[in-house]
Amino acid sequence: MRVLPEGHDRLLIAVIAVLVLVVGIVFFPLINVLVIAAAFATVLVPYHRVLSRHIAPGLSSFVITAAVIIALAAVLAVSFGTIAANIGYIQYLFDTIFDWMLGDSELAQQLFAAIDIPGMIDEIIANISSNIAAILGRSAYFAIMAMILFLFQYLLTVYGEEVYGQVWSRIPLRSRAGLGTIRDTVVDTLYSLFIVHVAIAVIVFVAAIPFFTLLGYGHVMFWAVSCAIFALIPVFGPVIIIAFLAVYTIAIGDVRGLALVVVLGWPLLCAIPDWYLRPVLMGKRSKMNAVLTFIAFFGGIAILGILGFLYGPLALAVIVASYRVLLGEYPPAAGGEETAGAPGGGPAPPL
Repeated sequence: MRVLPEGHDRLLIAVIAVLVLVVGIVFFPLINVLVIAAAFATVLVPYHRVLSRHIAPGLSSFVITAAVIIALAAVLAVSFGTIAANIGYIQYLFDTIFDWMLGDSELAQQLFAAIDIPGMIDEIIANISSNIAAILGRSAYFAIMAMILFLFQYLLTVYGEEVYGQVWSRIPLRSRAGLGTIRDTVVDTLYSLFIVHVAIAVIVFVAAIPFFTLLGYGHVMFWAVSCAIFALIPVFGPVIIIAFLAVYTIAIGDVRGLALVVVLGWPLLCAIPDWYLRPVLMGKRSKMNAVLTFIAFFGGIAILGILGFLYGPLALAVIVASYRVLLGEYPPAAGGEETAGAPGGGPAPPL
């Protein structure tokens, strides 16, 4: 283990630590942008490495970073624009379903009148509309944050590997194996978050266009965009859209539509992408328990908002990797046995 020499080196490190802490506190509002840029850079550095063989590294980083920013802006613009343009249609869908559910049942009418579900839906739609207006009103702020994100990602893509190599070379040899496990788990998680989920969302979007064209309900782009957005949430996401659509077909009495949703829509937009394509694309890179992954997704979003989509799985990756490292560092005590399951013959731990 490296031992710091006595004297001014310790003072220097203490001063640097205090300065970094002060800067971190002052610029803490930018931490989310930095983390997002670092996450993107981690995933995109291999592509930068390939592209920089043909063009200058700075130009390669600029091209990749610009492509990511433009793609994000286009996706957000299309998503918000599609939802805003179909607010009335969304209201119509819910009203149709609620009218069918109410029917002629007096008890059902009293129940729904008491909880005022249509009123709740109206409030949700109004909140969405007002949030879209608020976001558009803060366009200057978001433009500045987008520029900072661009610059962060550009620098991290160009110099990230070099800085990483400098830091890694100063880590004690004995610690590298454990830290390497944590690093690999985090990188694999980022890969599955960005590359695989985005690929699945694109596949679902492309598959949804011909399906909803065949279904014949119109608003094809709205349905396709909704399916793609929900496809970012593994397993549960697309099922929500398909289940809602199935209820809607029953509400309007469309037997043909219900058959298409069940026989074609569910396999095409839910089963095949989630049960086959996602595991195949992820391969063996992400080895975390599926239930824990769902907890990380929804727990992160519930606590941290939309950024919990990134922070939740990353936190899980760090915990799982740390657990595995500690198991490697501290073998079973003398005379003890490591069993495949829990005490009493229960299932093996989920990590």
